[in-house]
Amino acid sequence: MTDDLHEGDKTGQWRDYLKQKCKKQLAVLSREYPHERSLFIDIRDVERWGKEGLLLADEVVENPGKVMEDIYDAVIANELIKPQNGKPPKAINVRFTGLRKKTTLRELRHDDVNRFVAVDVICIRASEVRPRISEAVFRCGAGHFTVKPQKYGKFVEPDVCGTDGCNLKRMELVPKRSKFINQQKLRVQENSEGLRAGQQPQTIEVVVLDDICDTLFPGDRATLNGIVRSIQRVVKGEKSTVFDLYLELSSIEAEERDFDEVEITEEAIAQIKEIAKSPDPLERIARSISPTIWGIMEIKRAIALQLFGGVTKENDDGTISRGFFHILIIGEPGTAKSKLIRNVVHQSPRGMYATMKSASAVGLIGTTIKDETDGRYTLEAGSLALADNGIHALDEIDKADDDIRDTLYEVMEDGAITIQKATIHRTIRARDSIIAAANPKYERFDLWAEGGLADQINMKPAFLSRFDLIFIMTDTPEQTRDTAVAKHIAMTHRIGECKAAGKAEKITEEEKAKVIPEIAPILLRQYIAYARRTVFPIMNQSAYDYLVEYYWKTRGNASENKPVPITARALEATIRLSEAMARIRLSGEVTLKDAERAVAIFDACIKEVATDPKTGKLDSGRIGDGMAAAKKNMIGVMREIMLQEPNLSENLLLAKMAERSYNDPVKVLTALEDAKRSGDVMEPRRDHYQWIGK
Repeated sequence: MTDDLHEGDKTGQWRDYLKQKCKKQLAVLSREYPHERSLFIDIRDVERWGKEGLLLADEVVENPGKVMEDIYDAVIANELIKPQNGKPPKAINVRFTGLRKKTTLRELRHDDVNRFVAVDVICIRASEVRPRISEAVFRCGAGHFTVKPQKYGKFVEPDVCGTDGCNLKRMELVPKRSKFINQQKLRVQENSEGLRAGQQPQTIEVVVLDDICDTLFPGDRATLNGIVRSIQRVVKGEKSTVFDLYLELSSIEAEERDFDEVEITEEAIAQIKEIAKSPDPLERIARSISPTIWGIMEIKRAIALQLFGGVTKENDDGTISRGFFHILIIGEPGTAKSKLIRNVVHQSPRGMYATMKSASAVGLIGTTIKDETDGRYTLEAGSLALADNGIHALDEIDKADDDIRDTLYEVMEDGAITIQKATIHRTIRARDSIIAAANPKYERFDLWAEGGLADQINMKPAFLSRFDLIFIMTDTPEQTRDTAVAKHIAMTHRIGECKAAGKAEKITEEEKAKVIPEIAPILLRQYIAYARRTVFPIMNQSAYDYLVEYYWKTRGNASENKPVPITARALEATIRLSEAMARIRLSGEVTLKDAERAVAIFDACIKEVATDPKTGKLDSGRIGDGMAAAKKNMIGVMREIMLQEPNLSENLLLAKMAERSYNDPVKVLTALEDAKRSGDVMEPRRDHYQWIGK
């Protein structure tokens, strides 16, 4: 640094900094200009550049517009960038990164206008990239030219010609002589992780210019660095006293770093590692999930594994093997399933909740909307994209229309949303773990039904088959269990009463242990974020052999005329569960013990929902992987009878089915309706049927 440089020569200071610290960047810009025209300066590096560096870094924050002009002047005056064509660069974008202190959107005030800030956000809307005029050239009737710089917002025209002695007011824009720059508008909102209960995320509009346009898409999370600007609000053509804030984007950081928005201290990491080394971390985490809900530990263990998730792999052929998995809880009324999945959303670092009674396909997957200012279509992300890499809870999923549930297929299998509306054709990432709650069709289960679970819930079998784990919650009276549940509920209410009355000292340690999470919710969120950010386990040979053996042994019980016990989806589910087990231990290796526990959880689940009560054998058709064997056999007998006697009456069909031991007319008529819907049976006249299928 030169000694003769006085403090006020900011251009000279930036010249010296660029020569010392940015040699490589300047060389690249000289070689690649105009294709590369952004000069990135890390504020942390500036701060480390001696005493003058600290002053320069402070000025970047307080007066970024002037600093950018100083840097541009330093580049041009000292020929720091020498393009191949020998001409000085017409435009260089000075972009700052690495601001140490971050601000939330809800903290932005009028004092922040024209200051440089960094905010953690998620993009919810993105417009198309379009040219914006930055320097307008006007021509009067006498042929004189007037240059008028343009700022963001309203187009400004000169009142009269700017040439001396010419007072003509009629001015015409000359596009060929004017300067244009690419512009895109984004709508972003703050991350919901740090919000208190009931707070709505704040949003702000972001203006993106030139070569960083089209780099952020709806659903993406990032740290945005930029200058806070204000623009006067206009209401019905009248200027308002209220000004709106927007962010003039300088640079984008951390757009690909998962869970970077969750701050994890060194103290928290030490606690997380201590929990991971305990004898059974899965059990400790399961006990910390909804402790106010008594029992259902098998479901809580599965939810704990879902929160941590498996490893998503990108294969060489371009296909994706998902690591996230999905859970469906089908419960009779009063089994606390809605309360449970709501709590899961609060535990997840990225969680969203939707009630399917009122949810729409647009709200879930996103849509295109028409921009109010320029009339063009912009893409807005739905809640599934906003929960990317997190948990999305869907309550009352059986109440949704099939059209809405159909939109979930791509998300559940591929972790993506394809939107093709208006002029927008784009795929958005939505690698969500779905946890859904539903009621049986008639509020109560009939576990002896011929068609199994698929016939007792108002959902298509193909949709049911997308879930890796399906749990049933029944409300069967049983004295010992009912007593325990009643005591737990009463104790939970008593603790709440003591807190409300300000008499927390009356709560015993035993009561606290039963309803207070063993792992605090904040620490658990940090645990999940830390594991998913840093741990990517690999399966060892023992675990590999065990999972393969479980699959072929279970499949080996099937034959040509017997039901299919499990499909290949089951093997993938056990792999994901095993990886999640390893992640909970913060281990880089999936061991045999991980595989055994994963299989135990999956096997207990599949046996509960897919076992044929009459034969005692597994039948994947009972949960949506094809048709249940018992129902298939019934329809097969029905086909045989109807082919022998065409145009068969309903009463005669029921009688002949009863002769073949199918004595329940309700089940027979249900199977008949299914055959009619599939096009195998026609009704030539009322209550008379004919088989027309193969």
